[in-house]
Amino acid sequence: MHPCHQRPLPLLALLGLLLWGFPWACAPAPTLVQQPGQAQENTLPAIVLGTPIPFDGTRAHAQLATVVALGPRHPGSPALAELLDTLDEELLALGFKTRRETFSAKVPITPATPKGTQTYTNLVADLPGPAKDSPMILVGGHIDTKFLGENFIGANDGGSSTVALIELARGLASTHPRALAWRVVFFDGEEAINFDWLGKDNTYGSRRHARELYKRGEDKRVGAVVVVDMIADLDLVLTWDDYSTKWLRQIFWTAAKDIGLGKHVATARRRTLVKDDHRSFLDVGLEAVDLIDLDYGGPLRPYWHNDQDTLDKTSAASLETFGQILTKGLVELEAEVLRRRRKR
Repeated sequence: MHPCHQRPLPLLALLGLLLWGFPWACAPAPTLVQQPGQAQENTLPAIVLGTPIPFDGTRAHAQLATVVALGPRHPGSPALAELLDTLDEELLALGFKTRRETFSAKVPITPATPKGTQTYTNLVADLPGPAKDSPMILVGGHIDTKFLGENFIGANDGGSSTVALIELARGLASTHPRALAWRVVFFDGEEAINFDWLGKDNTYGSRRHARELYKRGEDKRVGAVVVVDMIADLDLVLTWDDYSTKWLRQIFWTAAKDIGLGKHVATARRRTLVKDDHRSFLDVGLEAVDLIDLDYGGPLRPYWHNDQDTLDKTSAASLETFGQILTKGLVELEAEVLRRRRKR
């Protein structure tokens, strides 16, 4: 991810349910969703709209410790290959259908990439919906770390998105079947080969997956894309990104406020433009939002893209907070995507 520039401008869950220690706000009771052509008297599993998605920040942070212990996880590294295998195995055990998108891309010539090419691998995990053509919500984030030497382990930048996504996958699997299809994607190659983002030297994996959606005829099923990145900062405040689709950002900001976590989302006075994987989907006409705390360690980002991005700069509490905002928003998003599809 990269800030385009900082530009300050003027200006449905069960009532009373406690989930993982956080109170859900009052909401309509979960409702049964009848799929097209499904008779009321059939024996298909009931699809309950509004079912909460569990998320355990403590478990996610424990896994983050395991991830960073692998060391640098830049594209093509043995550590990244090991991590992909571990995630793939767990996703299959959870009931997801997985596949890998492996491809080569032209990159800047550097000591790390002397031939000017790099091989990348996205891990794609699908949880089916009630029908083959069910609308889909895609949630993704990058799994790679930047080429910054052996001391850069990317605890927050690369690590936090990885563990948040696998924890989300556990929650989705435990509440399956749901009203929609779900896709979780671990993007490779979000980081630039050069130190700075120049031209297309970035977001290699997400750009590839965005193109693959169209090649596979899946683009019309995608109701929304949600990208997560750098969300374990000790002082978590999600950045107001003006590239993000407005109604999508509003769903998550409202969700945070509804569950008493409004202080963890920035106000419009702190808005900015963020270059991240969500741009890959916006650029091909899909609607997307970036959930990111860009100010890692404070406005000057003292831990970003250096060897200070370590486990002690992250916390289970922040992952728990983010997980509650994410999952509450996704439950609301599930209903909104269905509503928008029915209006077509």
